Amino acid sequence: MGELEGMSARRFAVVGSPVEHSLSPVLHTAAYEHLGIQDAVYERHDVPAGSLVDFLETGQGRELRGLSVTMPGKPEAFALATEHDETSLRLGISNTLLRTGSGWRAENHDVHGIVAALQDHRVTEIRSGGVLGSGATALSAAAALLHLGARTLLLSARSPHKLLPLEQLARDHHAAVEYVPWERHHEVLAAEAVISALAIDGARAVAAQWRQQGRLALPEVLLDVLYDPWPAPIAAVVQQAGGEVADGLEMLAHQADMQLRSMLGIPAAPVPQMLAAARAELERRRPPM
Repeated sequence: MGELEGMSARRFAVVGSPVEHSLSPVLHTAAYEHLGIQDAVYERHDVPAGSLVDFLETGQGRELRGLSVTMPGKPEAFALATEHDETSLRLGISNTLLRTGSGWRAENHDVHGIVAALQDHRVTEIRSGGVLGSGATALSAAAALLHLGARTLLLSARSPHKLLPLEQLARDHHAAVEYVPWERHHEVLAAEAVISALAIDGARAVAAQWRQQGRLALPEVLLDVLYDPWPAPIAAVVQQAGGEVADGLEMLAHQADMQLRSMLGIPAAPVPQMLAAARAELERRRPPM
């Protein structure tokens, strides 16, 4: 086991940039407390793009047993690993790293997090799914919708060429792709389940246009990967129109559950308690009125 034998405390961390507002430490620490685990600690480290290997080999990550990886490090996490789970291999991105005796194992639990969050809102099988945005989170969103049975994906992004990995993934699953022009992005809402993978600035711009749009089609549920502040801009518009929404914190709690299973070797993490702790932390951070 080499490197593992010299480590006494079980040290884990979330890495990415920016990472100071990450709720992963709250989720993981809440799980430790509920499960009575006293020999594990969970940290956060700001690791810019291109720095993950140096961080792990010569920096503060040398003693970490496992990592939660946020952007921009997910492609790097996949690339540096010598072992991968099936989802990582399929998507080429990973949000979890586990130290092994011979290197690192990369896993992707983002897809599970999205699927489980949608299932919490009674979405168990769909024919069509929609994704707003591009990039690693959008790719995981597409994979989740395909996992739930989508035979058609409606895709819309400001830079359509960035949707090519999502299109290829859909074709690998023998699913059809319909590109929705960015100026008509509200048409994505015609899908049964829709996921917004937009960052906050893009989400605000889209939400402003949707408010002016008037009557909107409503999916069975819209999952917005944003959660702070809540309601996020796009989720707020859909809620006000009478639609059901799921927030990114639900997704985050479910993927943390799978990370904890891999990191600690437990059968399941206490998702309700973790989610409650994260919501309490968000409330604590809320500026006074």
